[in-house]
Amino acid sequence: MNFGDINVLVTAVGSELAFSVIKAIKLISGRPKISGCDVYKEVVGKYWVDTFFNVPFARDEQAYIEQIKQIIRSERINVIIPTSDAEIMLLSSVKEVFKKELGCRVLTNSFAAQTLFNDKWQAYKWYIANSIGSPKTFEGENGLIDEAGICKLQFPAIIKPKVGGGSRSLYVAKNQSELNNFLKIMPDPIIQEFVGDEASEFTAGTYRTKADEVFVILLKRKLKFGMTNTAEVVRSERLESFCAEVIKKSDLTGVNNIQFRLHHNEPKIIEINPRFSGTTGIRAHFGFNEIEMWLSDIKYGKVKAPKITQGTVLRFMEELYV
Repeated sequence: MNFGDINVLVTAVGSELAFSVIKAIKLISGRPKISGCDVYKEVVGKYWVDTFFNVPFARDEQAYIEQIKQIIRSERINVIIPTSDAEIMLLSSVKEVFKKELGCRVLTNSFAAQTLFNDKWQAYKWYIANSIGSPKTFEGENGLIDEAGICKLQFPAIIKPKVGGGSRSLYVAKNQSELNNFLKIMPDPIIQEFVGDEASEFTAGTYRTKADEVFVILLKRKLKFGMTNTAEVVRSERLESFCAEVIKKSDLTGVNNIQFRLHHNEPKIIEINPRFSGTTGIRAHFGFNEIEMWLSDIKYGKVKAPKITQGTVLRFMEELYV
């Protein structure tokens, strides 16, 4: 399959996620032309793409959308891949307009799906309603203490923002005193049961085709500074089937990322990220190129099952000198 006639715009090319996305695009045979944009004029991704544009912040919605439309017209952009949270939300809300008026696809889930799964409390209620295993979760302090004044969670417990933040904004409380201290500095938190351990942590990449097939790649990972530091591709029919069934119970389409741990050997979902992830480039290296799959779905109306290879990746920091 050849995608040389497709022009892709990757946003926020100074972000970690954009680096991962660009790596995956460059692994595509007959790859698309890559344009990039960012709110800052001097970012690493500027030197990774074919053409670069400076754009307003997405919070300035009107100015941002107008600039993106200009880039679409001037570069004949067929596909946009937003990589910052603000851009993902804004562009997902206008994706149908862009498709109809400009012939440009925005590779995101729907705005409704983004809103649901970005709110960890609403997502937890969705897991419960759909009989999907997840750590016991409370919205802030609501319902956390029973009538006898006893905490309903055993320690340690996890405290993190209800919306956004990821693993970088996560705290572990070993007792009630620590929990109380963390609650003072964490606005609008959720409190979650601590499940499994570091050795049982997985990140699963999934792609749901237009034909309703779901492909899955499993990475057993270790975190450092809130990011995947080392990861090993593993195969498990049971866990792959679990991830596929979770996606099929939802309205999610295209690319999604499932974070889960094994607790007493049963998968418990920590969160679902309805977007590309920081391991997109890693997964592409091992034969699971979700960007190529999505482009194939768009251009050819079909997706070949990925040929996943096994291996281990070690991540490190590097610099670009200009």
